[in-house]
Parts: sequence; C-alpha cells; structure tokens
Amino acid sequence: MRSTQFMTTGLYGLILCGCVAGALPVMAQEAAPPQAAPDAVAKPDEAPTTTVTVEGKKAQNKIDRQVYDNTKDIDSQTGTAADALNKVPSVNVDPTGNVTLRGNSSVQVYVDGKPSVMMQGDNRAGALQSMSSGDIDSIEVMTNPGAAFSSEGSGGIINLVMRKNRKPGTSGAINANIGDGRYNASLNGARNTGKYTISGGLSIRHDQRPNRSGSVSQNLMSDTTTEQSGAAEGKMDNVSANAGIDYNLGENDSIGSQVAWSRREMDNDSQETYANYGADGAYQGGYTRTSHNTGPHDDFSFDLNWNHTGKQAGESLKTDLRFGRSVGNTTTDATNANSDGTTDIDKRIAQSDFHNAVFSVDYVRPFGDAQMTTGIQITQDNNSFSNFATGKNAALLTNDFAYDQTLSAAYITWQQPIGEKWTVQGGLRAEALDLNTENYGNPDITTDDTASHINYTKISPSAFATYALNDSTKLRFSYSHRLRRPQAQDLNPFRTYRDEQNVSQGNPDLKPEETDSFEAGYEKSAGKINYQIRAYYRKTDNEITDYSYYLPQTDPDAPQVLLTTKRNFGDSQSGGLEGNFDGKLTQKLSLRLNGNLAYTKLDAASQTRDTEATTLSGRISFDYTATAKDRFQLSYFARGKQLTGQGYRAPFGMGNLSYRHQVTPKAALVVTVQDPFRTAKFKTIVDTDTIYSESSRSLQGQVIMVGLSYTLGGASSNKDGEGQWNGRRGPGGWGGPPGGGGGPM
Repeated sequence: MRSTQFMTTGLYGLILCGCVAGALPVMAQEAAPPQAAPDAVAKPDEAPTTTVTVEGKKAQNKIDRQVYDNTKDIDSQTGTAADALNKVPSVNVDPTGNVTLRGNSSVQVYVDGKPSVMMQGDNRAGALQSMSSGDIDSIEVMTNPGAAFSSEGSGGIINLVMRKNRKPGTSGAINANIGDGRYNASLNGARNTGKYTISGGLSIRHDQRPNRSGSVSQNLMSDTTTEQSGAAEGKMDNVSANAGIDYNLGENDSIGSQVAWSRREMDNDSQETYANYGADGAYQGGYTRTSHNTGPHDDFSFDLNWNHTGKQAGESLKTDLRFGRSVGNTTTDATNANSDGTTDIDKRIAQSDFHNAVFSVDYVRPFGDAQMTTGIQITQDNNSFSNFATGKNAALLTNDFAYDQTLSAAYITWQQPIGEKWTVQGGLRAEALDLNTENYGNPDITTDDTASHINYTKISPSAFATYALNDSTKLRFSYSHRLRRPQAQDLNPFRTYRDEQNVSQGNPDLKPEETDSFEAGYEKSAGKINYQIRAYYRKTDNEITDYSYYLPQTDPDAPQVLLTTKRNFGDSQSGGLEGNFDGKLTQKLSLRLNGNLAYTKLDAASQTRDTEATTLSGRISFDYTATAKDRFQLSYFARGKQLTGQGYRAPFGMGNLSYRHQVTPKAALVVTVQDPFRTAKFKTIVDTDTIYSESSRSLQGQVIMVGLSYTLGGASSNKDGEGQWNGRRGPGGWGGPPGGGGGPM
C-alpha cells in the first residue's frame, strides 16, 4: 500500500494567521499547556473550581471536563488501567475490555491529551488490561469535548494523565504485588535538577484469568437450535520500559523527548462444545473444539516536543511530534472432534502492523480577560492485517487487508467572561479525512482485489457556559457535535471465521456516525462535600451497530453459520440524569456516590424488539480511615441494561475491597480482594425476527492480591497525600510528555 504523506489543506489558513500573528511576541516564564491558563488569566473559569475527590489537591474541574484523582484509591498500585476506569463515575470497562461512558461504547481513550496507537481498535482492550493503574495520576472525562480535541468518539473522551515528577531532587519507587495466578512489579525513578529532568521505569505483570462461557441460539426461521458451552484459561505476560528527558533551554523555552516499549505475551487454552438440534428437538450433530492461542504484541512510541512561552502571562506555543507502532502476531492451533467420528485440524496466523504519526501545534493567547486557543493537528495511520491458514477452510481464511488514513484538523476556541457571573467558550473544529483501503483477494477461491477511497470534511462546533450562583455553586451548560468514524476492521469485507458456526465481516459502505450532544448541570462545593447533578440529551444519525444473521445453507445437513457484521442502524435518541456525591460523612468515613438514570430510543425501523430502554447505573465507594496508618476501601459498580441494535446487554456489576497499612513513612502494605461478591458475570441477548440467542460469560471470581510499595528518596517530599510516590511514569511502557501531555487536541 502506498504511504500517504501529511496533507496541507486550506483548513490551516485560519490557524496559521493566528499563530504567526501571536507567535512573534511569545516570551514568558513557564510553559502553560493549552486549555490551562495560569491564575492571572484564569478569570473565565475561576469562580471557583470544584474538587471532585475528597480533599483532592490535584483534581479540579475545568470548563470542558471533569477530573478525578486516581492516586487516592488504595489499590491503585495493584490494579490495571481498566480497574482504575471502573472507579470513575459513569465509566465502565467490562471483562472483555470494552469501555463505555454513560453506556456509550463510542468513546476515545487518550494518553496525556493525545490519541495513541495502543488505544485504537482491538489494541485498546489488551492495553487497558495490562497497563498499571499506579502509572495514572488522574483521569479526565469529557462527555462534551471542546473544539480543541478531536471530534472522533460520539460518546466523548477519557484522558489518562500519567504521573509526573513535581519535586526537585532524586525520587523513585518500588512496587510488588502477588495474588492467585497474578503478580506485578515495577521500578521507577526520576532526577530533577531544575534545568533538566531524567526519568525512567521498568515493570512486569502476569495475569492468569480462567473463564466460562455458554450460549443458546435459535434460528426462528427454521426453528433449529445451537447450544455452546466452553471453558478457557487465559494467561497474559507484560513487560514494559520507558525513559524520558526534559530540558529547559532558558526561562522561555523547553524541549522534551520520551521513548517507550511494551510487549504482551498471550497464551490461552480453551475447549468449546457445540450441539445442534432440529425443529423437533432431536440432536442433529455437533463437535468439540480444542484450541491453543499464543502470540506476542509489541508497542513502541517516541515523542518529541518543544514549548515556548511569551511576554504576556498565559501566552504559549507548543509543538508536539509523536510516532507509534503496534505489531501483533497471533497463532491459533485448533482441533474439531466431530460427532460422526471425524477430526478436522486447522492452523491460523493473524498478523497486524499499525503505524501512527501525530504532529500538532497549539497556541494560547489571552486578550484581556478573554483567551484564544488555536492549533492544527495532522494524524497519519498506515495499518495492515494479514491472515493465513491451513486446514479445512484454509482458502476462506487467507486474506490481506491494508489501509492508510490522513486526518488533517484545525481548530479555534474563544473563552470570555461576561459580567461577574458568566463565562462562555465557543469553538469550531474542521477535520478533513483522506482514507484509502485495499483488500487483497484469494485467487484460490476466485476473489478479486478491491480498493476504495474516501474523502470528506466535517465541521464540528462546540459551546460551553458557566454561571456562578455564588462562591460555592455553579451552573454549567455545554454543546458539542461529535463523530464516530468506522474502524479499519469495520470496513474490511473479508470474512473472518471464528469457528465452524460463527463468522464476522466488515462493511465497506459504512458511513460515519454523527451526534449532537447537549448538557446542563448544577454543582456545589461546600467545604468537604461536593455534589453535581447533570441532565443530558443526545441525537445520533447513522448509528453504527452490530448486525447478525444466518447465511443461506447450500447443504441442509451442514451446521448453520451465523455472520456478524456492522451497519448504519439509523437514528437514536438518548438522555438522562446523572448525579455525583463526594464528601466526608464523618471524620474517618468518606463516601463517593454516582448514579445515572438513562433512557435510550432507537428510532429507525429494525428487526429487534428492543427499541427502548430505561436503565439505572451507578457506583458507590466507602473509604474508612481506622487509624493514622490503616485505611479500608469498599467500592462497587453496577451497569444497567444497554441496547445493542439487535438486543441488549444485561445488567452487570463488580466490586473491590482494599486495605492499606503504612508500615513505615516509606513502606506500605496493600491487600486487595477483587470481585469479593462473585458478580463478574455478564449476558448478551439478541432478539430479532429471525434470531433469538442468549450468551453469557463468567470470570475467575474472587482474587486476593497482596502488595508492598516502597518509596525511594525523600519520603516526605516525593509522595502524595497517601504516601504514594508521585514521580512521573510512563503508562505501562508508554511515556507521556512533560507537563501533562502534548496539548488538548
């Protein structure tokens, strides 16, 4: 496939004029990232910010996002990024790694303010389940992201802000945890002289997760039934390393560079039994499939950035260049023992190679009490997928698919106080997409090579407003236009065979999903108690959903084959009321409470009978300080019913129980019980005019982890409020830029 070069389009005219006009006088003392004006120009959103976590020092809400402090959780050193996200209001990560925000799975996950190749497509689930939550400083949730951020992700953006070195001198930490079939350990350090900062880290993680699955699927047209049951033992080993240097060229300029590498090794064994029954209930045959699935996945990233600040307080120019590569190689050896006594053996090799490059320029300039932010971003993706097979269905399983994509974006925002009570921000973002795909057919089954080219430009406006009722109470209003572009594999027309009776296929005719999102909120900060109430509404066109149907049978005695693909379902509407409470009930007991009552309606004609749903989701967390050295935490989340376009996902919930003992000022012992109530089970229903199926999956159940955290260097100066080291680390092997990221895009 040809590699597409970075494009230069007329979209940049607006941006370049602003940058050139403002960059000449750019000189001040300290680099300020876009969207984060210093105190001197913080008036547009100064009245007063709301701290989300109890007594939080770092997590403060901004005009376009909510910020949650991850370091306050006892088990942050033990768990993964997926575990950390499951403690954030209205965010859920199910056992398969699927992320939802307010029940919407079309959500983007950023690392330090930028998209990452490790958080795209099928990579994201594995990355979140292997990344250490101890590397995450805070989590930013943007249900209505502003124009300074990509319009991709109709459900919003979740930004993982990695830990940074804040104190001069030498600091570091050692962490080790062990549990039933699991262990992890990390070593991190940083040296900050004021002139430069050098940091690095090394971590390992081993996870062993057995699970059971089952399904019953009925073809309503032929009144036949397929039953499946299975058990699997999955192992995941991860090793990662990162290093970075930040250097102050002078009081006005700084440069930084980070490099990171991570490898995940997968080793899964599974056995599944299939049985087919006719309309009269008589057994028609089946098979038992035994498979072994192995393979490495390597991630590499490199970041280079330069920051320049100006004479005027709050004025800054920031450039960022990032490269990333993600390479996977999975081998599956399977044996089908058929009920007629025959045996089929097949081998499948799936390879993926993702290349990603991002160049961005962000410029911030105050105009009196107002503030302008403007910038450009060019993102280049060049990815390929290769499938090779031997055995019974080798010809059907061999295929190559590749695509290259360039997304060119330009944005501008303006934030302005109006009187003493109002602050408003308006923004406009333009994004031009150029996408080329190529599917290399298999001559053994007379399929031809196919290619496609997609080129379009989308304009996405956004608007925010806050009204200060008094010093502790604020109203918030927001609007944004969001997109959900099909993923590469969603467009791949090649049929991928999971087994003899289940295949998947992309749809090259998919259109981007477009969403208009509105939100209004009330929030109050009263000393040690904070609470917020938010109402929201979304209207989505061309919604992308899964779509399953049975393929026509040429052999009536052959097993039925269920094909799952993607399609533009039509329109949908959703809305709800969300509430958050965060505060101290007593001197020793704190409570965090979140609830979301949501309504969803699928407006387009469809085969499914589940077109409307009202659901309640939420989470609760108790934090009890028994003594000066002992703390307990109990947290639990529950996700309500979620419509899928052909049915729904049933309610699901899971919890954690943690205990922390500060042995010495530098050392702490942490004990965590994951899934203490054994509720990590979830079910999916497909209910249409032609198919009715129920599928379920349950995980290992309770897992007890025992860990030790030891701070190197000055214990009092290099730890956060809970005795945890606050030196900067890369996210499980992916280093972030200095100062919290490369800008807001």
